[in-house]
Amino acid sequence: MTLQKHYTASDLTKYALRELSLLGYTVWRANNIAVPGRKFIGRKGMSDIIGYDKSGVSVWCEVKTANDKLSTEQIVFLTMAADAGCRCYIAMQDKEYGVQLKNWS
Repeated sequence: MTLQKHYTASDLTKYALRELSLLGYTVWRANNIAVPGRKFIGRKGMSDIIGYDKSGVSVWCEVKTANDKLSTEQIVFLTMAADAGCRCYIAMQDKEYGVQLKNWS
């Protein structure tokens, strides 16, 4: 099956923010990008969306377009966060469903 539409990272981020909010999370987009001329001071592998639930448990969500894949740093980050009890997700374009929010486990 071919993809019906090509979703941008911005489209997927909006989708994930909406879906995570509907699940009861307080979430926002995290800016963790390198800026030309400045030393990168962020956490490599940190997710695109962060937040928490009503009980205070952290939520992390990585956004991936159809042509994008998780980096080693992102895999390590999501695995460590999930192992620590955080809720972790990936918002991605899926050939079968269009856009999907999947649990990271």
